[in-house]
Amino acid sequence: MTTANTFNLVSLYKEYFGRGSYHIDNNNQISVTDTVLLSGIPKNPRPRGTIHKSTFNQDFNKIGAYGQDIWFPIKLQGHQMLYGQPTIHTLEIDTCTVSVSMKTNIVRTPIALRRGCVHEIVSIDDYQFTVRGFLIGKNRTVPENEIEKLKYFSESLYPVELHGGYVELFLLKSCKVQIESIEFPEVQGKNHWIRPFTMICSSDFVEDIEF
Repeated sequence: MTTANTFNLVSLYKEYFGRGSYHIDNNNQISVTDTVLLSGIPKNPRPRGTIHKSTFNQDFNKIGAYGQDIWFPIKLQGHQMLYGQPTIHTLEIDTCTVSVSMKTNIVRTPIALRRGCVHEIVSIDDYQFTVRGFLIGKNRTVPENEIEKLKYFSESLYPVELHGGYVELFLLKSCKVQIESIEFPEVQGKNHWIRPFTMICSSDFVEDIEF
């Protein structure tokens, strides 16, 4: 707990002097400014509201409906053939966390009269993603549509894609995953329009098998 107060110098200047503050650069050029630049402190090149991108030009964050920064959102996407026409299904989940794990299969062979073993890498498992988040209904209603979409992706026989600036760092260009499990835990005494869930899926690197 703190008793410190925060003052906006630009707002105070406008309130008491009736005009905005000015900034004089190194070339003695005068311009109106909305921020206060203190001597010796560099200006933040990525202020609040900046979209941060990866080296592959993927967005790590997005700006919400109320101007807040939303970090590492994900989007599930899949298609379904209906009457010979492809239908795209998408589900964007902003309120979530994603953990990534990967396991390497190693065969250890002991050596006679020697200390230690010979380690042989047999294979590298798929990346496993554990997504924990909330499905939030609009206008404080039960997120029935979002639950149906998540259930569809878990039961779909068609490829499912997992998109997001963070998760795509571990996926191929196709972003295909296999959903292994989905859990909707019981909730007591909570808001009915917010439903928590846990989804576990793994990367699907092998697309074609040739004989």
